[in-house]
Amino acid sequence: MTARSIVYDTSTNFLNVHEWAYGLTEVAHILSLAVGVGLIAVVDLRLLGVGVQRVSAERLWRATAAISLMGLVVAVTSGLMIFSTDPVRYFDHPTMRFKLLLVLVALAFNYTLHSRVVRGNHPPIVGSSVAVLSLLMWVAVVFSGIFYAFT
Repeated sequence: MTARSIVYDTSTNFLNVHEWAYGLTEVAHILSLAVGVGLIAVVDLRLLGVGVQRVSAERLWRATAAISLMGLVVAVTSGLMIFSTDPVRYFDHPTMRFKLLLVLVALAFNYTLHSRVVRGNHPPIVGSSVAVLSLLMWVAVVFSGIFYAFT
């Protein structure tokens, strides 16, 4: 028995003990991530001049902000629950550490600079730049999770 196994016994975690718990949590994580990131992507695509053209990016952001936030809250919560099933294994993997850091950066970016640009009257190049950066970060978050699952 190592010091790490004394600190946390994975066999006591609810998700590791109950047959369907982990799978349902994973489904909730993926669906809520799709909702949260998907709605951010809709606003980003509008900033790039693609997609919904009838409404402004600000109006689109206001219409989707609450649901996007709920999706992200559920995604982060379910992600932490999944992480708790074997925190040492997850944290020791460099891809997971990259994903965790990137999630923090993307969330901070989304609720600071991104929302200011969407709500403000900025030149199109600023909106486009912020949209591209946002899309790159969220795509990297999703693919780092997929990459971790297959390594």
